[in-house]
Amino acid sequence: TSVSLTPGYTNKVSFDTFENSATTAPSDAAMFSFTLQATSEGYQRDRNTRVYLCAASADVSGSEALDWTMESLVQDGDELIVVRGFDADDLLKETHEELRDEARDLMKTILEKNSVYKGRSLSVIVEFMAGRITETIERLIALYRPDSLVVGSRGSRSTLMTWSAVFGAPGMGSVSRYCVSHSPVPVIVVQPERNVRKSIEKRRADPKRHAEFT
Repeated sequence: TSVSLTPGYTNKVSFDTFENSATTAPSDAAMFSFTLQATSEGYQRDRNTRVYLCAASADVSGSEALDWTMESLVQDGDELIVVRGFDADDLLKETHEELRDEARDLMKTILEKNSVYKGRSLSVIVEFMAGRITETIERLIALYRPDSLVVGSRGSRSTLMTWSAVFGAPGMGSVSRYCVSHSPVPVIVVQPERNVRKSIEKRRADPKRHAEFT
């Protein structure tokens, strides 16, 4: 059932398998998921609708990726899927309702960010999924067929090692590099703003690039 919890949007729970975790084997962690969907009132998809998948981890890098996506990428009529992964063991450490609340808070944050852009109509889907983030992203790409994947430039060491194992590239230290090399859809890597400023300053100081800024 759809309900309007956020002014200007219709919200609903599309999928919820958290309750099954008590009777599901840990090896079937991919079955643990919670999906929220919200659409602007009057939203309709058309042939100009673009679909974006954003990996928004709970760290600074994930927040920067989401902020950039909302500010610089999505436009009126687009669909945004935001995924946040978690370890299946977290279902034993946290109550199901706490994870649901975290998903609801993330959805609320996204809708509040979108409210700044008056008249921008969006469809937003928040996916909370257990298991390896690499497999989660692969499944969501196959499911939603996004036009682009947005990721942050940094990740936890455990996440980096997961990507290394999946793509057979041990020793490489960048999740974004794996995405760029192996994703079936274009990947946008969001750099921290401070890194962008440092890069611009370095280019300004390079005599060979001086003409770019004059």
